[in-house]
Amino acid sequence: MATKIQLRRDTAADWTSNNPTLAAGEFGWESNTNRFKIGDGSTAWTSLSYSDTLKTLGDISVIGSTISAPSNGDLTLTTSGSGVVFVNDTFKIGSGASVTTILDEDNMATDSATVLATQQSIKKYVDDNAGSTGDLSFIGSTIVTPSNADLTLTPGGTGNVVAGAVTINGTTLSAADSSKITIAEALDVTGATTLSGLAYPTSDGDSGQVLQTDGSGTLSWASVSLGDLSIIGATIAAPSNAPLTLISSGSSVNIEGLSVAGNVISTTDSSAGVEITGNLIPSADGIYQLGSSSKRWQTAYLSAETLNIGGATISSDGTGAISIAATGATLPSGSKVGTQNLMLGGKTSGSSGRPVQLVEVFVSDGSTVRSDAQILAQTANLELEFNGTVDDTPVYTEAQQTFTLTSGATLASNQTGVTLFQF
Repeated sequence: MATKIQLRRDTAADWTSNNPTLAAGEFGWESNTNRFKIGDGSTAWTSLSYSDTLKTLGDISVIGSTISAPSNGDLTLTTSGSGVVFVNDTFKIGSGASVTTILDEDNMATDSATVLATQQSIKKYVDDNAGSTGDLSFIGSTIVTPSNADLTLTPGGTGNVVAGAVTINGTTLSAADSSKITIAEALDVTGATTLSGLAYPTSDGDSGQVLQTDGSGTLSWASVSLGDLSIIGATIAAPSNAPLTLISSGSSVNIEGLSVAGNVISTTDSSAGVEITGNLIPSADGIYQLGSSSKRWQTAYLSAETLNIGGATISSDGTGAISIAATGATLPSGSKVGTQNLMLGGKTSGSSGRPVQLVEVFVSDGSTVRSDAQILAQTANLELEFNGTVDDTPVYTEAQQTFTLTSGATLASNQTGVTLFQF
């Protein structure tokens, strides 16, 4: 009967779980991986190396799926004749090999052109033909730099960096087709900005200010200035202590319905006049006049208490009655009520309280001839008071005298009759 030799066998999981120690020279085969180990009599299964691994070929080591060259040595794959080296049947390197897809070391397609490759290292071929990604990552159409690192695109020589139709050369941004560059969203510039040679300020100005130039391309915030005037908001201000002068060219200056021409103020529309909100007060006391001898106001419309003349007020209660708030009003001689002269009060104790008519007496010196007008222009030498009224009060008793008739009768104090005149 023929002798059958069978090797000790089990699945890889069972070998690991049981972890036996094989005798020296004893085989242990993994039935599901087709790999085996040979025991040394002292090393447990999990610590024992597989014996089916081709470890060295010359000075090359082969461990699992890794082929390693000696330290600092090149790994060279050389084909015979016109043969090529296939890597996943996609990347081909060899004399005359037609390459349709180039993969970099991260397996990202970077070149779809057809090139002719020569015998060289894969990394050098990728570096020379597909570029080096360094520490960049490519995800879809996105290029990502390492955390917090800048993305720098540097052209060679005089070349430009072109993104779409925008060309970047150093610090210059322009359109590749010489058209204008359109910024579709808000532009927030935090540093100094120069547009078309004009340098703009880097901070805001005060409310109502505008941009002004110094003539050399530098803009700054300033109040609107016309000569030495400043315009802030709705305010036009002259320099310190200087007047604000508005001069028209042979016409008038119009201000909100008012026309100012020289020293004449008038309305520019059909308004009845100029309205003043507030008091009309002269700048000095007792100097200026309201109107003049040649230009008088036609009518003064005043309210109930209106005129204050040196402390005396003339007012009306609205019914036509006028009152004077003072110690009295001094009227000139000959003043009338209607067509009748006003009577004066007597000056003597006998005429006090009576209305009298003053009669002036002028005494001639006998040597000077004067006209009536010249005489009346002088101060009277004497004033006689005549009773301003003719009544039937006996003049005898009013003079406090006793009169006796020829009959011996005395006139009584109540004697009445016609009085021709009274002193």
